Amino acid sequence: MDAKKRFYKFLSTERWSDSSVFFMRIFIGVMMLVHGIGKINNYEMLFANFPDPLGIGSSASLILIIAIETVCPLLLIIGLFVRPAALILGLGMFIATFMAIPGEPFAAHELSFAYMGICVMLLISGGMRYSLDRVFFRI
Repeated sequence: MDAKKRFYKFLSTERWSDSSVFFMRIFIGVMMLVHGIGKINNYEMLFANFPDPLGIGSSASLILIIAIETVCPLLLIIGLFVRPAALILGLGMFIATFMAIPGEPFAAHELSFAYMGICVMLLISGGMRYSLDRVFFRI
């Protein structure tokens, strides 16, 4: 086998897809965890004027999104319940993108939209090889 074929075979192995999903899990987990901790640190300032897209009250909405942005990223980082965590986090980002502050231009919501896209990817792929889901649930 010539070098070109070996190189393409090396790049097409299954471990690369497992590694890329592992990277995205860690990446989105750390980014969202930092985002959630930022909300915890600025709780007093956010408490007064946080949006209420679900109609449950401003303070309840803030507490809910803080819980989503701290618990789900931790689950993604350790690779446990990856699909449910990605679904819940993705729904939170959907609400942040399309419902939280209506009338703003889309450019103001691009980051939450990108996070939502990564969550959809993780919802489809699951944790794959490098996750606790595979250890505990034989997925």
